[in-house]
Amino acid sequence: MSFEAKSLEKIIVQVAIDSPLNQLFDYAWNEEFAAVPQKGQIVQVSFGRQECIGVVMQILDKTEYDLEKIKKVQAIAPLPPLSSDVVAMAEFAAIYYQRPIGEVLIPSIPKMWRQITKWELLGKEKKSSKASASSKKTKASGDETEVSAISLNNDQSVIVEKLWNQSISKTFSCNLLQGVTGSGKTLTYLHWLKKILDDDQSQVMIMVPEINLTPQLEASVEQAFPGKKLVVMHSGITDRTRADNWQKAHLGTAQIILGTRMAVATSAPNLKAIVVDEEHDLSYKQQEGVRYSARDLAVWRAKKLNIPVVLASATPSLETWFHAQEKRYETLSLKARAAKNARPPLIQILDLKQEQKAGKKNEHGISEHLLNELQKNLDQGLQSIIYINRRGYSPVLNCEACGWLSDCVKCSARMVLHKITEYKKNLCCHHCGVMKPVPKACPDCGNTDLSPLGKGTQKIEELLSAIFPKANILRVDADTTRKKGSAENLFSEIHEGNADIIVGTQMIAKGHDYKAVSLVGVIDADASLFSQDFRASERLFAQLMQVAGRAGRSEEAGESKVIIQTRYPEAIPYKYLKNADVDGFLEELKNERSMVGLPPFSYQALIHGEHKTLVQAIDMLKDASLLAKSDKIWPANVMLSDVIPRAMMRIAGKERAQMLVESESRQDLQKSIEILQHYLTEAHTKRKGVGWYIERDPISI
Repeated sequence: MSFEAKSLEKIIVQVAIDSPLNQLFDYAWNEEFAAVPQKGQIVQVSFGRQECIGVVMQILDKTEYDLEKIKKVQAIAPLPPLSSDVVAMAEFAAIYYQRPIGEVLIPSIPKMWRQITKWELLGKEKKSSKASASSKKTKASGDETEVSAISLNNDQSVIVEKLWNQSISKTFSCNLLQGVTGSGKTLTYLHWLKKILDDDQSQVMIMVPEINLTPQLEASVEQAFPGKKLVVMHSGITDRTRADNWQKAHLGTAQIILGTRMAVATSAPNLKAIVVDEEHDLSYKQQEGVRYSARDLAVWRAKKLNIPVVLASATPSLETWFHAQEKRYETLSLKARAAKNARPPLIQILDLKQEQKAGKKNEHGISEHLLNELQKNLDQGLQSIIYINRRGYSPVLNCEACGWLSDCVKCSARMVLHKITEYKKNLCCHHCGVMKPVPKACPDCGNTDLSPLGKGTQKIEELLSAIFPKANILRVDADTTRKKGSAENLFSEIHEGNADIIVGTQMIAKGHDYKAVSLVGVIDADASLFSQDFRASERLFAQLMQVAGRAGRSEEAGESKVIIQTRYPEAIPYKYLKNADVDGFLEELKNERSMVGLPPFSYQALIHGEHKTLVQAIDMLKDASLLAKSDKIWPANVMLSDVIPRAMMRIAGKERAQMLVESESRQDLQKSIEILQHYLTEAHTKRKGVGWYIERDPISI
């Protein structure tokens, strides 16, 4: 008997629901539906006392439960099923990251498509607002040109040809597109995508690490591919826009999907290529819920679809670079800057100790030498960047009389001093978000003379404004870009030459093509050298290489300089920064990691526990650890560390502990965390109120 001929009321579907229960749920297919069920269909079901949406994962003709008691599927979303590769990727991620399939799959569907009351509204065409029409008009009036009109140099042309050959062969390939900043990596992959998009049915995906990069790239892509439908996917757009954009991608009517890490799970039936720009960036790792790596899932999805994926970076992560060295990935190199007569900047490592010995001033952390260079740049009408990766006015408020510090009452962190207006300041915790006014006197001893220690972007902006009163100084950090559209406006000001000095955090370093920046000054970078996290030096090197790459990107910038202030010029990151030697740094890092057996020479997972008391969190992890290690099937070559408090022990009133799991075998590590998952659940039921989660491939320990 054919499937269609079966009695529809006897068909059972197993549905994934966003629930912490690690199982699928049986529902009877409603006999009133004309259609037969399909895997990947979005449906509405009754779950407990609430109505929710789920995704059909299995179709059965029988169930172990009483048919009379099984609830029926209530409605089917007016959409085709999710693309099979997205469903398969969610199934893989659920196993790999040890989370229920519903917790992986359902949140990838936009919020409005998870509300049945919105389905009818989403079927109607959305009226375009005046603001969006104005925005498009602004973008269209830009000076970008269609990508095919810009000629490539020989290296770029060779790479485009290689990638195109991979596309037409319809086989999976993972490529590391590595090139110095300003070498034209974006232009190169856009030329490749142009060839793919000549087929009107094809879709491509471009991922960027952060929201503030999306508007600039969105404008470039729209100009590069006139007539091709582009949609953006990131958390900064409205629920309605995200739902509409996701629907266009899902139906195949949008050919270009541009977004942050959430874009990796966008359903796209005709996907032919994936690009992960700035692949090394930590923003691709989700830090709550399902702690997935969007970069790794992009590679998995490309392999599933037998399509090429490009990981682009001037400073690739050690794992990606190592895979390329081992020939698992193909390396595509761009060694020279693409812009005509653009010269790489001179990188100077300024030893502050030697400056001090020479009797030179250091005004509030900015050396006399750097101030002189800033003045020269201003005189020449060129732009300068001052990079300090710490927002706010000052990292901590201090009482010199008794030693009181502005600690957060809910976290193991200091509250940062923020300047709101000329006469108003407050204290803010950057971990839990608690804000409070600055005390008029020390809470411990009553001393009214409280002083800020250290400096952030606000303080540097204030100091530079006093030193260079005629200069137009622009600050770019999470505070100045909080409002919608503010980041886009600030970067437009920079690109249009309306800023003389830009003070900012790492937001200013990523992917921006500044034409007139001739000087970059880096202050307060040394703190990262002494972090207990083994990846700290890698992150510092990448950040400094990225910000250094903002200088000298065009002939207009002339001879450019990068001045990095430090008290430790002999430190390994600075040693290789001086010559912009990315491969040399990564080679040394690889040798270090090999000696001690750290990734990429081993695989890791962190087991996190949290409770209002640290003892309870530690004891639960210890209980699970003892039970897991005593299990007969526990892999012999998996190391389980002692349970310790986390570096940031308390956040938002919760005490946190951790336990590291390591193995040279990915398969054995997977087996061990599945065992731990079982015993953690058992230990959790004995200790009410203790939360826990497993994090695969942690980015910090």
